Amino acid sequence: MIKHTLRALAIAAATMLAPLAHGQTALEFPTWQAEEPGVSTWWKDLIAAYEKKYPDVKVNIVQIPFAQYVKQMTVRFAAGTPPDIVHLPSRNFASFADQGWLEPLDDRLKATDIPANWPPLQSEMQWNGKTQGVLLMGYGGMLFYNEQKLKDAKLAVPKTPDEWLAAMKATTDAGKGQFGLATITAEHPNMVVEMASWVIGSGADWLKGGKYNFTDPAVVKAVDQWRASVGYAPKGTNSATARQLFIDGKVAFLRDGPWVWGALQKATAENRPNLRIAGLPFPVTPGGASNSLHLAVKTDAKKKEAAWNFIVMAASPEWQHRYALTGSPAPRKGVLTAADIAARPELEVINREAAKAHNLFPEVQAVRANYNDFATLVTKAAMRMISTPEPTAKALADLQAELERQVPLR
Repeated sequence: MIKHTLRALAIAAATMLAPLAHGQTALEFPTWQAEEPGVSTWWKDLIAAYEKKYPDVKVNIVQIPFAQYVKQMTVRFAAGTPPDIVHLPSRNFASFADQGWLEPLDDRLKATDIPANWPPLQSEMQWNGKTQGVLLMGYGGMLFYNEQKLKDAKLAVPKTPDEWLAAMKATTDAGKGQFGLATITAEHPNMVVEMASWVIGSGADWLKGGKYNFTDPAVVKAVDQWRASVGYAPKGTNSATARQLFIDGKVAFLRDGPWVWGALQKATAENRPNLRIAGLPFPVTPGGASNSLHLAVKTDAKKKEAAWNFIVMAASPEWQHRYALTGSPAPRKGVLTAADIAARPELEVINREAAKAHNLFPEVQAVRANYNDFATLVTKAAMRMISTPEPTAKALADLQAELERQVPLR
């Protein structure tokens, strides 16, 4: 059964490739961002510029839904048929690096200015002493809010978690289909991010001193607050639906990454002016490494060189500047000009929050290498807390015991 699945994926990948001109090399580039508003345009423009510079190369970008992406890439790497340009959610980088699937890049990086111009979060791309990726985005979580809904409720933009919860309550009228918050309330890979934002944002951490820390009273309190926030959100919602509810003016607040700013352009002319952005109302800004580019070890030398040239172009000042203008903070230092910020004040907020963000993803090596298992167990516990009245402390104690069994830290 597994062999049939691997063979089917390999065949499917081959059929995705566009017809080649004589002598062209094809690079397969799967991503979950090929249709994401804002950044998808950047990718397509980058590919067009790359193909113009390197006419002997054709880049075939392929859209894969985010919820399926890591699983599909894991199957392909395990089968020995990885893509040529490897795009990963950075939280999953370690699990691929730990398998020896990613090419060390230190020698290649020495010939570029990337090491001198990338932020400290680039260190997340190291595994066993070798750099195995180039960070494409590090970010701080953002608070998106509907200004008109706050005005109607006579509320200011919240500055603390308690103020935020009170504002969610005041703007919720479920009977009329209006909610204080749009957030993930269905099983989804980003459920961990939602809960972790409250935990890290409060100044707590569910890993401490190399041990699981879910039973810490500070963690329990933060998860209780997250749980309360879910009570002001529609049930059965994934990340895409949550964003659309906010765009459609159905909710007052959305916690998400800065990349959502580009999607707000889909709002109606009437509603678009109401949609605003601010930092999250936590004492600590939760964020982290978002996504990154890599080379697969099992790629032939010619394709590997072409894929590296693509990564270098993506990291160039010109394309980093364009990336920053999508609303996502670019890793390269100093790409935004004073004119950019004057024309688009949201860029200052986005980049300010990115600069002070604390990593919300676990940094313990054993968890990084087994992040999918960790995230699956945390998500299951979160779904229990959403769908049952089980006390938070009990659910987190059970989660910690399960993690200690299945994802041991020593």
